[in-house]
Amino acid sequence: MTASNDLPALSGGLFPTKHNRQIARALARIDSGTTLAIRQDRAQIERIAQTTQDGMVAVCQLAGLEASLAQLTPHAAGRIEAVAVAGAIQIVGVVHNAGRSL
Repeated sequence: MTASNDLPALSGGLFPTKHNRQIARALARIDSGTTLAIRQDRAQIERIAQTTQDGMVAVCQLAGLEASLAQLTPHAAGRIEAVAVAGAIQIVGVVHNAGRSL
């Protein structure tokens, strides 16, 4: 028996061997699994990016409101700042948890 007899035939033809079909199915599963993982990663990144953007806009709005209110009522500026900081910290927590909850 020669070494060439030990190797499977390379011709696929119209009727691939059972082994070739099994390999093709396994490769297809790997490919579809990789595609799914990539899509899930992209969805997670998009969700985190959107949550981050929303959080930054919300903090900006809080800061603007804080400045306006402090200007209107200077005697309450310290308390207004405390409430704004507490709200901003909560927003940061939501942004931080956005990627962890998936």
